Amino acid sequence: MGDFNSVRNISERVAISQRGADDTPINEFNDWLEDLEVVEPPCIGRKYTWFKPNGTTRSKLDRALVSSEWLTKWPASSKFIL
Repeated sequence: MGDFNSVRNISERVAISQRGADDTPINEFNDWLEDLEVVEPPCIGRKYTWFKPNGTTRSKLDRALVSSEWLTKWPASSKFIL
């Protein structure tokens, strides 16, 4: 689990201005997760884990990642965002 400061796809970040959004960091993050052979269990609760105080920006930055073996042993695993 942790705060990765990276999104997995553009829909995980909402901001006032998203002009010039670069997919390179997203692709690198997803490639890294694939290399680690980890997956993200389903999420319950809020869609975003970080909000700017004025509400103009929000992102999903906090993640819990597990191995496929974990999901085989505990297939109903999920995470809840408060």
